[in-house]
Amino acid sequence: MSDASRAKMQAVLNFINEYNAEYGYAPTVREICAELNIKSTASAYYYIEKLTDEGYLSKSPNKNRAVSFKKNASVNIPLIGTVTAGQPIFAYENYEDYYSFPAGSFKGSDLFMLSVQGESMIEAGIYDGDKIIVRKQSVAENGDIVVALIDDSATVKRFFKRDGYFVLHPENETMQDIIVQDASILGIVIGLVRKF
Repeated sequence: MSDASRAKMQAVLNFINEYNAEYGYAPTVREICAELNIKSTASAYYYIEKLTDEGYLSKSPNKNRAVSFKKNASVNIPLIGTVTAGQPIFAYENYEDYYSFPAGSFKGSDLFMLSVQGESMIEAGIYDGDKIIVRKQSVAENGDIVVALIDDSATVKRFFKRDGYFVLHPENETMQDIIVQDASILGIVIGLVRKF
C-alpha cells in the first residue's frame, strides 16, 4: 500500500473515531466520503475493509453505522519531515515513519507529525528535537500555534492576523516576529511527542 493510501486510510480511521466520540455512533460511508473528499463510496468501503482486516475496526453485519473500534485499536500518524522553530527552511514532505497512538487520542481526521528544529518556540514548551502533531487545515484563529508556509519555507510559530498582514510570533523573547503579507497555514499544532 502506498504512503498516500495509508495516510488516507488513517484519515478514515481518525474520522470514524472523532465522529463516534461526538455522536455516539459511526458515520455513514457517504459522510466519510464527504468529510475526506473521497470520490466514490467504493473507495471508502475499501478503506473500511482494510481497517477491519488489520484489526482496527469491527463490523456488525446487516446494520447501518455498525462500524466500531476494537478495544486496543490505535492510530498511526505519519512523520513527514522537519519544520523549523527558528528561521523558515525549505518545506518538503517525505513519509519517514509512523507513530502509533491509542485511538481517540487526538481530534481530527487528517493528522501528521513533524520533527522540530530550532528554539523559537521554547517558551511554549516546544523544543529542538520534539515531534509535533499537526491537524491539517488552512485556517487558524489568533493565538493558535501553526505550521505556516512562507515562500516555500515552513515554520512553526504562534499565529496572529492583523489588518492586511500576518504575524508569526516566536515563543522565545530573544527572537523577532515574522511579519508577512501572505502565509499559507498548513495546520494547527495539537500535540507533542518528546523523548527523554
